[in-house]
Amino acid sequence: MTLSSRSRSRNDFASMVRPRWSPRVGLLVVVVAPLLAGMLLSSHGALGRDDTSVEPLSSIVADESLDPRLLSLELGGTRWHSALAELDASLFEHEVLERGLERSRRELIDVRIDLRLVTVDHRDAERVSIDLDADIAEARAVLEAGAIARFVRSGETESDILASVEKPTEGARRLQLSAEASDLQMKRWRNLTNRAEQMNSELSDLGGRKLELQTRERSLVSYIVSARATLSRSQDRIATAIEAVRQGRRHADIPDTDIPVTALDAYLNAEVLLAESAPECGIEWWMIAGVGRIESRHGELGGRDLDSIGLSSTNIIGIALDGGPDVRAIGDTDGGRLDGDSVWDRAVGPMQFIPGTWSSHGRDGNDDGTADPHNIYDAAYSSGRHLCYLGGDLTTVTGLERAYFGYNTSDAYVADVRGHAEHYREVLDGRLR
Repeated sequence: MTLSSRSRSRNDFASMVRPRWSPRVGLLVVVVAPLLAGMLLSSHGALGRDDTSVEPLSSIVADESLDPRLLSLELGGTRWHSALAELDASLFEHEVLERGLERSRRELIDVRIDLRLVTVDHRDAERVSIDLDADIAEARAVLEAGAIARFVRSGETESDILASVEKPTEGARRLQLSAEASDLQMKRWRNLTNRAEQMNSELSDLGGRKLELQTRERSLVSYIVSARATLSRSQDRIATAIEAVRQGRRHADIPDTDIPVTALDAYLNAEVLLAESAPECGIEWWMIAGVGRIESRHGELGGRDLDSIGLSSTNIIGIALDGGPDVRAIGDTDGGRLDGDSVWDRAVGPMQFIPGTWSSHGRDGNDDGTADPHNIYDAAYSSGRHLCYLGGDLTTVTGLERAYFGYNTSDAYVADVRGHAEHYREVLDGRLR
């Protein structure tokens, strides 16, 4: 029975019996949150976000360890897109869970309000039913008493009744009143019986409605408890996905270049530091990137990986500078501390510093308290300092070429470094501004 029909029948019956009840209205909003969640997730798609919208998603994951210019840079690579897809799916799942949980909470409030109203209605109906049973019993007793009286007088005829009174009209009146009284009692009994049948039907409907609401209440409570636990796991999933995006960004591809994100961040960081410490030099990130490409493929020479803090998977150490063919002879200057060779010096790290040069120009570029030539942040900053020292004003072609030549006295080297540096500027400089 619907709530509206329940209210109508109750009001109709109340007017028939006695004014015990007042109209009440309940509300039930049926929301099956788990089913809704499944439908929404299905419609969202397996990855949850198409390729045209992944970059805005990536920009919401802040990473204070990176240069801000990198956060909106278009990136590529399977690991990167997989990380974004997982973050998108986890955020969507969390949103669906929160919405479903909120809707279920609101529905539970409505169900409990309606359940209280129906419970009161059912209790009132039971009381009316008890009163009706009492009235029916009373009416039945009156009818039975009348039947007994008639049985006792069964031998008395109408002529006897008329003869027993002084006036014939009085006897007729007596007969008429007796018949009317019997009819009234019978009508009352029938009316009460009909009302009792209606009340039994109303009680059955109210009982069914009460059971329905109790079942729904238990279902909602069970779902809410489960959803809260799932929501907690969903929050953990989001946190894991955010960290995966941060790490994925570090290992993502930069379209049209071969620079790892961490290396590019190191070059940008060096540019910022040198703009403060040597503004007259005018060095820019791409000038340093050209050196990094030739010296060590940005710290990934020989298939090495560059991690998020700027270290190659294994140290990059050059050949012994022992005076062999086309090699200068430089005896050990660091006791093998940086290059592991206590006889001859070797170029070390992603920018291939000779230990003696590092002792003069090596600086801490990532503010960790240590100047490490094997760390690309330190090496890039120190390389920039060295280029400024060698070339002076690097905003001119002459100054830049002089710096590159001082880094490695080879015209071919200068041409290679300049070629890569200018390519990086052409491809990326506009995207980073």
